[in-house]
Amino acid sequence: MTLFAVEGPAGCGKTFRLMEALGEALAAVPLQEGQRVLALTFMHGARRRLNDKLGTVPGLKRRFECVTIDSFAWRLLRRWRGLAAALGIQPPQDDQYDAQCDAAGMLLERPEVRGWVTTSFPIVLVDEAQDLKPQRLRMLSALAQSARTLIAADEFQCLDAALRPNPLIGWMRGVCEPEILNQVRRTNVPALLTAAAAIRAGEAPIAGNGFRILAAQGVPVAAAMLASAIRWRQGGRVAVITPSLQGGFAQSVVRRVCENSCGKQRNGPYAIRWERSEQDETAALTDGLQLNGVVCTAEALTALEALPRSGAVRETCAWVRHQARARGRTELSRAEIEAVIARQVAVRRQRYGTDSYDFTAMTVQQAKNREFEGVFILWPYQIGGDAEHKRRLLYNALTRAQRWCTVVVQNSDLLQAAPFQ
Repeated sequence: MTLFAVEGPAGCGKTFRLMEALGEALAAVPLQEGQRVLALTFMHGARRRLNDKLGTVPGLKRRFECVTIDSFAWRLLRRWRGLAAALGIQPPQDDQYDAQCDAAGMLLERPEVRGWVTTSFPIVLVDEAQDLKPQRLRMLSALAQSARTLIAADEFQCLDAALRPNPLIGWMRGVCEPEILNQVRRTNVPALLTAAAAIRAGEAPIAGNGFRILAAQGVPVAAAMLASAIRWRQGGRVAVITPSLQGGFAQSVVRRVCENSCGKQRNGPYAIRWERSEQDETAALTDGLQLNGVVCTAEALTALEALPRSGAVRETCAWVRHQARARGRTELSRAEIEAVIARQVAVRRQRYGTDSYDFTAMTVQQAKNREFEGVFILWPYQIGGDAEHKRRLLYNALTRAQRWCTVVVQNSDLLQAAPFQ
């Protein structure tokens, strides 16, 4: 097993160090004809950013494949479905991602499957690996037996309470000695650095120049604060980040800034666009699908063509035509078509990403692995999880900021509890 791992806080250059390690590995043992680097992440956003970073690695020359680990598991199961059936592995449904990864891990534990993969991909690189559940770790630990493996992770950035203690970190430290990075490079603003370090240490973050914590006492005041922050941002992209959409506080604040000028200085209105999740984008299409039960292919095409035009709809129409032409099918179920739409939405988000705007609103989960010049955090009453989870949420939101960050809590009472105390 040849394994290189790097750990460190948000913004310390883990991905940059991973690219350096990849360049060193390629210099020592260049890729052969037909070989590529396999780059894996859990989140789609991390995959897109990793794809950009890989394009800068000397000697790689675009000879890589960058996909989510769920996508790779799905492809592996399709390629080896005959062996999976012979081994008694039940084929998971398209939306059973954990089960797909577990089945793929079972296949990769077989030398013939692992050898087939590593013949094409002698180097496997995994970024933001702390988010991998045991089913995905099963895939990675099997691949690491044959492929040169490079991993970057930070346990504190994992937001899944079920992954405490973190299985990836435990496995990684058991098989190698990770390189530890400590210097944050994303920002040099002292107040941001001090606040992030305090939150990681379980201490109260202290406001300073470039980092503010304010109590709103209601939606109008919070909206005025947000409009003012945008007005005086001094350029750059601003992310409005919230740890929870429950209760509607964040949505109400953003809506008010979008629709009205706010505060005594009458700042705004400003166009802030909510970033949609993959599930929201899929639901927007499937909710409008006028189909029930099992229908003929012509009816399916008519219903699909009535939906708003998009790449996912276009590809689903092509799939229906292929089923009729190449496989002779005359009927399809609504469930099948919904599954194809969901798969096409996921594929297109992986390839093309999402729209980018100057002012974007999103959840902490959507903001992970990204960076913005300014970050405005809306902290509502209704946030699930224990004190540790809330500290991780605030840390992940705060560390997206390069120049400034403002935290606005729904009511001053919140300042007397974690993560502010």
